[in-house]
Amino acid sequence: MIVSSEIDRIYKLSSDEFHKDYVELGKPVIISGLIPNWSGFHKWSLNYFKNLSPTLNIYAKKFSNQEIEICRLTMARYIELIETYQKDPQSNSLPPYCHDLPLFSLIPSLVEDVQPFPFDYLPKWYWYKWWRYCQFFLGSSHSITPLHFDCLLTNNIFFQIVGRKQFTILLPEDAKYCYRQGWRWFLVNPENPDFNKYPDYKNAKPIKFIVNPGDILYMPPGTLHHVRSLDPSISFNIDWHTQKSSLTALGAITKGMPVQNLYYNLLLTIGLVFKIPPQIIFKFYKTYLNYVS
Repeated sequence: MIVSSEIDRIYKLSSDEFHKDYVELGKPVIISGLIPNWSGFHKWSLNYFKNLSPTLNIYAKKFSNQEIEICRLTMARYIELIETYQKDPQSNSLPPYCHDLPLFSLIPSLVEDVQPFPFDYLPKWYWYKWWRYCQFFLGSSHSITPLHFDCLLTNNIFFQIVGRKQFTILLPEDAKYCYRQGWRWFLVNPENPDFNKYPDYKNAKPIKFIVNPGDILYMPPGTLHHVRSLDPSISFNIDWHTQKSSLTALGAITKGMPVQNLYYNLLLTIGLVFKIPPQIIFKFYKTYLNYVS
């Protein structure tokens, strides 16, 4: 098995080039030069969020053996756990990972901190209140999301604001080598694969790279990804469909996609294909932001 670090890194990629050269071809890319223009890039930190909304009730996750335990706590308490851990990671327990939190909806003023936002990377259907589709990731160094793909088979634009993250990704055609468990999780640990238990993984072609503060990562539908935070980190992403990817995702019901996922994909397909306004669709879709958690 050969691990590659080859992924295109483009400075200020235009929306036309983004769609033509990457979305339509199902090719991942890292885009730089846009996020540093945001005020949030210069002022956001875990401590900033702690002071901004200390009593906000949030949730964080503990991943173990493909099981997810949900922990509920305030923003202030969560940041305090991270601060304690970072003082001595060898002696303190790894905090849970705040994963998939719709923070723009909980603290709308944060939207002002990410302007000008490159919403033209998204289909026009998503432009109206685009921030409602965003999920945040807050955590300490060594926080890990195990190998998986995004559950609706959406496109994924990932915005790294604070800290570095190490991604190991595999394109959809390599999923057959990664020992799927359930719909979207996989048993292989790409950082330390056990070839005795998972011999087929030797045929996979993982791509390993670091996403730095100010980088935007695009991953096509069905891209497997394992993510490790190298530093205390703040990120957010948008999962989104094109007409083509939404129709493809509907067909995945024959490949094990849960019925609930089909429901959310159907909503997005109705919006994108039949031009039903997002104001109408989102009333039904918004429960997905809790469902993925």
